[in-house]
Amino acid sequence: MKIVDITPYFHSKSGGIKRYLLEKSKYLKDKPAQHVMILPGRERGVYYIHSTKVYQLPSFPIPMSGGYRFFNSLKEIKEILSMEKPDIIELEGTYLPITALYSEEYRLVVFYHADVRTDASLMPMPEKLRRKIVDFTITKKLSKADLILTPSRRQEEFLKSYGLENVITVNLGVDTEVFNPSKRNPYINAFLGVKEDTFKILYVGRLSPEKNIDLLLEVMSMLDTAFFHFIIAGDGPLRKKVEKFAKSYPHVTYLGYISEEEKLAELYASADVFLSASCSETYGLSFLEAQACGCLLVAPDMDLETQPFKEFLVKDLRVESFYEALIKAVNCQNYHTRQAVSSFIRERFSWEAAFNKLLNIYNGILSSVL
Repeated sequence: MKIVDITPYFHSKSGGIKRYLLEKSKYLKDKPAQHVMILPGRERGVYYIHSTKVYQLPSFPIPMSGGYRFFNSLKEIKEILSMEKPDIIELEGTYLPITALYSEEYRLVVFYHADVRTDASLMPMPEKLRRKIVDFTITKKLSKADLILTPSRRQEEFLKSYGLENVITVNLGVDTEVFNPSKRNPYINAFLGVKEDTFKILYVGRLSPEKNIDLLLEVMSMLDTAFFHFIIAGDGPLRKKVEKFAKSYPHVTYLGYISEEEKLAELYASADVFLSASCSETYGLSFLEAQACGCLLVAPDMDLETQPFKEFLVKDLRVESFYEALIKAVNCQNYHTRQAVSSFIRERFSWEAAFNKLLNIYNGILSSVL
């Protein structure tokens, strides 16, 4: 079996989709399958990640995206596909040219990593036009794929409400060898310049409007600087706003983008609560990683598999609701809670299980049995 993944969401400061593809590459290197990725870059090139062959194609930067790029030429992608002769093509993204890449020579799979409803809601246009964009994307584009994968049951139910039947959920995983409470850094307080009994609140993720960064910062501005310290890690179009905020508040530290898994795990394990104001997550991979390290999660309740501890979730987007949930979480956080949360995640989520299921789905679709 030969699998080709195509995505524009892969660059030096990418998030969850990049992590998914790197873990997939790691998994497939010992399996009887060939793996190819087609990615955008500044210039053309070919290199390897594990045993995965990576084609980097010339691309143009997407304005206001925080570093993302898009392919210059669909023709070049088709030439690579003609040469590689894949059995499965998986598109990592909702807006790739699904109809143009459809072919009887392979099975076309779309992983619905991004929710079109959220993206449309950010567009400055009338609500009626937003609904038309959502309808067009689903009924005229996604419906043409042989199979649609979703990371959560919530997204599967949404797509099926449009009449799509070829939709299957594949929960993503977490590497608990990397992400676990043992990675806690005993010197984190000295690094941050805070007292030992200070509660550390953490956000790791993209700094962009759909993540409700403004609301996140508003919650942080309410915290008592004597007891709380807020740590932000990530990059995106709102980076300058976050940098300015961190300079204005002594209880806020901005660390920039962290690419190394070990350093990220150390940060998760050294914090007490992971705080997110985002309502746009289709899965929330950072939620999973943070909880695997023992953090409690405070975030809007999106009914996701990565939000198993409901008592700390927020039902509305009022600043006061986040503040109350945050106080509740820090009052519950202790050594035993940290270990219990981590154990729960470790027992239920793994990349091995995710990709075992994915390979079974691939085999099924190649046999025309879903």
